[in-house]
Amino acid sequence: MHNGRQVRELQRLGNMPTGLVEYSAATLSDGLQKCGLNNHVLEPAIRPLLPFTKLVGSAVTVKLKASAEPRSYSKFVGEAFEMGKGVVSPVLVLEYPQNLLGAAVIGSGGAHVMRNQYGFMGCVADGIVRDSEDLRRMNFQVFCRSVHPEYIFGLLEGVSIGEPVTVGGVLIHSGDIIVGDNDGVVAIPENELASVLKAANEILKQEREILEEIDGGKPYLEVLRRLQPEAFQGETSKPGS
Repeated sequence: MHNGRQVRELQRLGNMPTGLVEYSAATLSDGLQKCGLNNHVLEPAIRPLLPFTKLVGSAVTVKLKASAEPRSYSKFVGEAFEMGKGVVSPVLVLEYPQNLLGAAVIGSGGAHVMRNQYGFMGCVADGIVRDSEDLRRMNFQVFCRSVHPEYIFGLLEGVSIGEPVTVGGVLIHSGDIIVGDNDGVVAIPENELASVLKAANEILKQEREILEEIDGGKPYLEVLRRLQPEAFQGETSKPGS
């Protein structure tokens, strides 16, 4: 469960207008690295269905697999929707066989139920979605590998709900913080949110200082040497200097 501070941070992230966000996916990626948290940035093949539209929320994880015989996974996914109740800004995070043609699992119907009945902010899917025009009209953000119109009954079956999944090459747990923008998606471990935001704030502060000094007329390398001396580690003096 999220504590009060995490709830406030999520609400603050989610309320920021696209294009003026304080924490972009890129900045959060830098914050993750500064905290020594590697492999939390999804592969670049996971792209936003709605360009320049941000998605922020808490992961609700679902894993599907190819079915050996025709069966429905609708009830299974419905149970995952139920899991989103009481979650701060739930985001459905789906692991299933990549680019399995005919297996588009998210479309306008599922998005309508998720948004209107359960309050889901969007979805991150390691595969195919459809009904892209409807999803755009609904302003329902989905990050996915591709778009394809076909759905064939019985290709997939449920494996787990609320258990760790691998999406875009990243292991994601239920409750992890999902932040996606036009650059891509980061997944922040729930218990690391405060430290990652602290690191991101430090990065943003330093970037502002560098740009302010450069705009004030100071040479870039002079500013960089003062504010980021680590960039010059190992530098040797030139002869005669």
